[in-house]
Amino acid sequence: MEQPQTPVNAGQRLLTNVVDEIAQSNPQKRLGVIPSALEASEGFRDVSFGDLAHAVNALSWWIEKQIGKAENNETVAYMGRNNILYLIFILACNKTGYKVKLLKIPLLPSSRLSIEAYQHILGVTECHRFFYSHDKERQVSEMKNFLKDIDFYEVPATADILNCSHVPEPYPFTKTFAEAEDDVAFIIHSSGTTGVTTGMPKPVPLTHGFVATLDSVGYLPIPAGRRVAAPNDPSSSNLVLVTTPFFHLMGLYGLTCAIFHNTPFVNLPDRPVSVDLVLDTIRATNPTITLLAPAILEDISQTQAGLDCLGTLNAVIYAGAPLAADIGNRIVPYTKVVTLLGSSEMGIISSLVPEGDGNWGYFEWNPAYGVEMQHRGEGLYEFVIPRRENSRAIHGIFHTFPDKTEYGSNDLFVQHPSNPTLWKYHGRFDDVIVLSNGEKLNPVTLEKMVECHPKIGRAVLIGQGRFQTSLLVEPHWDEQEKAIDEAAFIDEIWPVVERANETVPNYGRITKTMIKLSSPEKPFKTTPKGTTQRRAVNRDYKEEIDAIYASADQQLNGSLPDIITLNNITQYVNETICSLLEREAIDNDEDLYSAGLDSLQTIQLATILRNGVFCQVPAGDRPRITAQHIYAHSTVNQLAEFLLKVIAGDSVASIPRHDRIQNMVAKYTEDIPARPYSQAQLPPTSTVILTGSTGSLGAYLLHILLTNKNVSKVYCFNRSDAQSRQIQSFKEKGLDAAPLSDPSRVEFLKVSFGELHFGIDDTKYASLLSTVDLIIHNAWKVNFNHPLESFEDPHIKGVREFISFSLESKYKAHLSFVSSVATVGAWTSEMGAVVPELPLEDDTAVLKQGYGESKHVSERMCVIASKKAQVPTTIFRVGQIAGPTTKSGLWNPDEWLPTIVATSKALGKVPSDLSSMPIDWVPVDKLAQITVEALQTRRRSLTETPNAFFHLMNPNHAAWSSLIPAIESKYNTQTVPFGEWISDLESIKNPSDQDVREKPALKLLDFYRGLSSAEGMLSADISVERTKEASETMRGLGPISAELMENWMEQWGF
Repeated sequence: MEQPQTPVNAGQRLLTNVVDEIAQSNPQKRLGVIPSALEASEGFRDVSFGDLAHAVNALSWWIEKQIGKAENNETVAYMGRNNILYLIFILACNKTGYKVKLLKIPLLPSSRLSIEAYQHILGVTECHRFFYSHDKERQVSEMKNFLKDIDFYEVPATADILNCSHVPEPYPFTKTFAEAEDDVAFIIHSSGTTGVTTGMPKPVPLTHGFVATLDSVGYLPIPAGRRVAAPNDPSSSNLVLVTTPFFHLMGLYGLTCAIFHNTPFVNLPDRPVSVDLVLDTIRATNPTITLLAPAILEDISQTQAGLDCLGTLNAVIYAGAPLAADIGNRIVPYTKVVTLLGSSEMGIISSLVPEGDGNWGYFEWNPAYGVEMQHRGEGLYEFVIPRRENSRAIHGIFHTFPDKTEYGSNDLFVQHPSNPTLWKYHGRFDDVIVLSNGEKLNPVTLEKMVECHPKIGRAVLIGQGRFQTSLLVEPHWDEQEKAIDEAAFIDEIWPVVERANETVPNYGRITKTMIKLSSPEKPFKTTPKGTTQRRAVNRDYKEEIDAIYASADQQLNGSLPDIITLNNITQYVNETICSLLEREAIDNDEDLYSAGLDSLQTIQLATILRNGVFCQVPAGDRPRITAQHIYAHSTVNQLAEFLLKVIAGDSVASIPRHDRIQNMVAKYTEDIPARPYSQAQLPPTSTVILTGSTGSLGAYLLHILLTNKNVSKVYCFNRSDAQSRQIQSFKEKGLDAAPLSDPSRVEFLKVSFGELHFGIDDTKYASLLSTVDLIIHNAWKVNFNHPLESFEDPHIKGVREFISFSLESKYKAHLSFVSSVATVGAWTSEMGAVVPELPLEDDTAVLKQGYGESKHVSERMCVIASKKAQVPTTIFRVGQIAGPTTKSGLWNPDEWLPTIVATSKALGKVPSDLSSMPIDWVPVDKLAQITVEALQTRRRSLTETPNAFFHLMNPNHAAWSSLIPAIESKYNTQTVPFGEWISDLESIKNPSDQDVREKPALKLLDFYRGLSSAEGMLSADISVERTKEASETMRGLGPISAELMENWMEQWGF
């Protein structure tokens, strides 16, 4: 791109001077777009540089009239609506201070701090004058009771300053940049995340020299043809929507870009940032770029209207917290997604927009900025800025810390597996916790206070990436004489926790239900200095932590009134909110956020209402009430009316099954890139990823792969440590377990299927990309009661991740997916006499169960990946998997057929039929062999046929009657009709534990009733011709025999 023309004095300009210069030469030049009122629907207006200059002069004169001229480098504070008055106040303070060569330093405190935090931050900055806008009068009146030595001043209204009827005299200002460089321009504050000793917000004074680096960075040279990530490109015609508060650096940065870099800003109306507010503002003002927090961006991406609105932008920039991979991938087809790095101390780091849409989550540092990535072990690198000759011109950090020769940020990154210039944010060295909404808190003070209790050894605050905090407590186990009553122990320490809660913001406070005791078998790991290793504790207690958060939703229950009327619902909502806010009363028309509702309480309120509605609304019609619904209905009355509509089914209509399936397919395929065919040369032998290796089919698949000379190595992906279980499984099945201990032949990797790169470290993932050419995805949850949505994470997400793996891999890894006959289980003769071994888009042929629907969605994802991006895929629609043909091994005795046999023994009766069920079962060892043979055949045809389907059902059907003699012979049973057999079970009222143990079919009665009525039975034949062509074992497969049934009964041992 064309390099912008650099002003002669870029990097040595004062904000006030630039504003006055532009106001004099081009007063009508647009500075920004501001709201006319508190709602986007009430319109916006342009603000020019002339408007700003007049307003700054007017407020400068007003400040001098109120408190006189600056003396002794005094500090004043300002808190107000999140609007342009923040900028006006800063520049007015700069001007009044510079007039007498002494500086009034405006301090910008968050409106969300506690009284204790205000006392601290005003004290350490020696601030005795506090300015505020009229809307903050209620908060200020409370503060006046505690801040006795502070003088308070209400500033004129923004509209009055901007719309002044007369043009004020210019306020004299003569100070040069050289004179002002090291003077403080303004003070912002941290969230308390760096105040380790106090846990309180830390003031961060920023000098005019620091501000000037924000100017000069915009004019740094960049490589030819590239673009900067920040919205500070002086050569662009950007209009930037700034959604971050102006008491944060990112909000102020949007204002400085407008002044220094010709990039006007749009200011949101001063309301809680919600999806509707952002979308309405985008539609009303037509910005080209927006700066958004990841939590809001995620919510916007959930609707098509939100995505379409983002599509009107040139880019969305996020900062402050990571953005989930699936969210970014969902947005990329609509607009450019860019991430930005900055901090209060460093300013904004100059980085480039990475090339390739798939790299949106990475940073690429501008070479001219001079960053070093220093290795810190375990594949992690710290972001470091070394001091160079021109550092003070471009690096804000050397104004914040003028004596440093190098700055280590504590920010850790991992390198891109194939592009060494790209870096992904990983976390921090220090202890700061970043919640899922981007809020930060320092846990150290709270932990230390809790550890003061005489019965507590250590405490660790949990919450990284979560919506709220929890607390792990390690008692002095060696001092306990008997087992601890956990509930009583928590009651005993609760007063200490309550006091400790006062050291963190409201959103970081711990509730009693979020406390968990450690296990004496898993002591907290510590450093040689005795410090608790936070990351190690989080890792060691992952399952316990997950359980805490899983139960948190269930505990937020609030039963709706028995009689549903608007009055009753209004009272219910009012009482619920009062309970959350710990208030006795709240006006039904009072804005909840003015009343003090915070982000955590918003999530909790949404959960309570959702759980209450779930008890009233039929399962298929239950809407998902989210925090966004609370933001959109932010009074008791509004929320009650919304809730009443939800209960009546009018507000959030249930989504038809077809649409739910279509939406899920679209969600995970829209971002699959279109790629032309290009042949990849396959290696002489295969390297395989196998999932679900510890299951029955998976174990036999692994055994066959390890004995196949055409397979060089197998990587087993499992969700928990699997090697020891795999060895035991092989031994139980009579399989040779020796290869399992040979790392050159098989490697077991613990993965998370729903996470980016399966949660595998980048080095290992890069190795897999360069070697693997075949994936056999066999892991899936088997539950016929769960809805489609419950299979999304991690199962459907995992399929999409494997598609991405194939796209990135050296050999275009062949993705084979073990599907189910349930995807065609509702096929009718009207659809055709035979179910073909072909893709199927018609979801009416899928059984109406989440399991089958999830497999169908995944089949279609694979087909689309093959058509759109040439990903080689193979789908195996598997029918009933039977026990093995060998003497060793076991058909799971809890499955439906073994359960029939066990119950028949106890009843002395065996059903004479299984309704119309075909006995087309395939023994598990044979099924594994057929699968591998079909894949070997496919390997020779991948280029000609990117996608293929195989049906793994026995082509030679047996009759159930041919198997009954084996059962009768062993258990001395008589034959009865299937309906009578079921009736005998139904006659057992209130079965005892012994009844269930002896007759396990009692647990599956609904299944057998459906089987008896032929529910879900195919009314057409299933083609297996392609499978027979591909597999010699399939061609030689005989029907299920009485001898096999005898073998299985011996293995069951009923």
